[in-house]
Amino acid sequence: MLVLTLLTVLVGTALTAEYNADRCTVLLVGAKASATGTPMTTHTADSSDYDFRIAKVPRQQHAAGSHRNIPLLHQVYPRFVGRDRGAPEYYRENVEAGFFNWTDTPVIGTIPQVDITFGYIDGMYPIMNEHQLAFGESTCGAKLWAKPATQGGSALFDITELARVALERTKTARAAIQLMGDLAVQYGYYGAEWEGDGVYSEAGETLTVTDTKEGWVFHILPDDTGASAVWVAQRVPDTHIVAIGNQFIIHQVNLTDTANFLGSTNLYDVAKRNNFWDGKTDFDFTLAYASPLDVSSSKILTRRQWRVLTLANPTLALSPDTDVYGSDYPFSVETAGILTVQDIMRMQRDHYENTPFDLTQGLAAGPYGNPDRFALGDNVSAPSWANGHRTTFERPISYHTTSYSYVTSLHPTDENHALIWFGAYVPHATAYVPIYAKVSAVPALTNHGSLLRFDFNVSYWLHAVIGNYAGRFYKHAMPAVAAVQKVVEDNAFAAQADVQAKAVSILATDGEAAMVAHLTASSDKFAKAAHDAFYALFLDIVTRFHDGWIFSDFATETMRMTAMGYPSWWLEEVGYYGPRPEKSAGTGTLVLGVVTAVALMGLCFWLGRRSANSKGYASII
Repeated sequence: MLVLTLLTVLVGTALTAEYNADRCTVLLVGAKASATGTPMTTHTADSSDYDFRIAKVPRQQHAAGSHRNIPLLHQVYPRFVGRDRGAPEYYRENVEAGFFNWTDTPVIGTIPQVDITFGYIDGMYPIMNEHQLAFGESTCGAKLWAKPATQGGSALFDITELARVALERTKTARAAIQLMGDLAVQYGYYGAEWEGDGVYSEAGETLTVTDTKEGWVFHILPDDTGASAVWVAQRVPDTHIVAIGNQFIIHQVNLTDTANFLGSTNLYDVAKRNNFWDGKTDFDFTLAYASPLDVSSSKILTRRQWRVLTLANPTLALSPDTDVYGSDYPFSVETAGILTVQDIMRMQRDHYENTPFDLTQGLAAGPYGNPDRFALGDNVSAPSWANGHRTTFERPISYHTTSYSYVTSLHPTDENHALIWFGAYVPHATAYVPIYAKVSAVPALTNHGSLLRFDFNVSYWLHAVIGNYAGRFYKHAMPAVAAVQKVVEDNAFAAQADVQAKAVSILATDGEAAMVAHLTASSDKFAKAAHDAFYALFLDIVTRFHDGWIFSDFATETMRMTAMGYPSWWLEEVGYYGPRPEKSAGTGTLVLGVVTAVALMGLCFWLGRRSANSKGYASII
């Protein structure tokens, strides 16, 4: 039998306790390891039901003595309804009609407002502000969980609102981390779920936090009172890269080293009074506070970390296997060379290709190498011969439930040049397009739509169609997708120097408003160009690949049809050639069989001689 790229775990007969792999992956590259000369960070927003829109929240001025509303977390469409953020995408009158009569998102508390709040690009998790403060996010399991205010608890902040307040009020990574930590300690922190089976797996959060000079990893979870928080942050060395795949990665902590660590004052006390740490051994944040999966299932978390680190430094001697806490994995590693935005895009499109865990190989990938592995469903039961064993599919960086992903690109000296490379839907089925932080509005193709209705004029839906269709004939159709990706992205990269030079000129001659209009129009133009190219791609791949045939040579008198066919190994595995004959015994087995036969013959002869006198025959039963 072929060896599938699976992980063996022990469970009961029913498979309903399957781990929800709808969780995000995030990378951070230090400034000196980055071709931009500034830190880069990423986010794959992985969830089957996220509100996939992005929006531009404008800079706002607020009345003296006013308060900022803190809404209750809501992650599905519409994630927020109201006018507080100042973005038209969130206005009640702009929510999709015909499904439900949505009202304004509930407010669960307030904090004092500041006079001026900065503009930023917002998503399910906020992304980047106009002063080049940028985030990535990955949910992590934690040993403590809390409920929000109005829902039976006392906590006011979830990670999305902490990050939004930080983008509104701060310009540097350190300032953002300190503000988020202070607010969470003062007002309380809660995770993405506060009811049901996911309260522990959703209780913790990681943010990557970058400015033009520094990159940090920020971990947070509720404290044991449900009304405060525990948090820690570690700076990423400038020549290093880190990766988080839904597992805390900060281990040793030294809060006296303020150049590299920040943290809450209750960090050690909460661990000691809950017996997470004995107070004598070296303190390990992840060991103390993480809520890991079992030994085998945890590999779908730590293996993404291994993959990124070894892609960034192929000479790294790092095993793909570790314990549930990733205890022997480094926090970060030095990259083998300078990494570009395109390098990071390639990492985000990874399915463990050319490794023992390659999801494009094996029986589960089907005859055409589809790397997607879907949820098992609620009614799957293991056969009796499984004896309580089941398997968990590998979980790649490019995951089929991704709502969107991005790579940030900051500028060392000019915040007007800061942008994100944004890709709707799954990384391997999207084209990344530049969206500048200073735009007045994000491209229309990215700021509307929902999972409630298919729409070809929404970037997410176009890429979802391509991803699903090309996935069916992956090894045949995906090269066509990759070719268009390269053309679209290469053209966009090549154009940025001119876009930015023109922005400088317009700012000097016509002022900031004209420059913002230019950056907004440019971002919209690139999004439309990518959309047009991918719509043409969709028509192309449907024309060329369907019904088991590959069609080509359309300019000739008679087009060519070639059967996709099936690999011989796959036909054997599915029983196309009938049952396999028993394999012939190996040499060792044959010798053992001969020896056994001779011994039995000798025994028969001896027994026969003994019994011949009395019965006249011998029998062996």
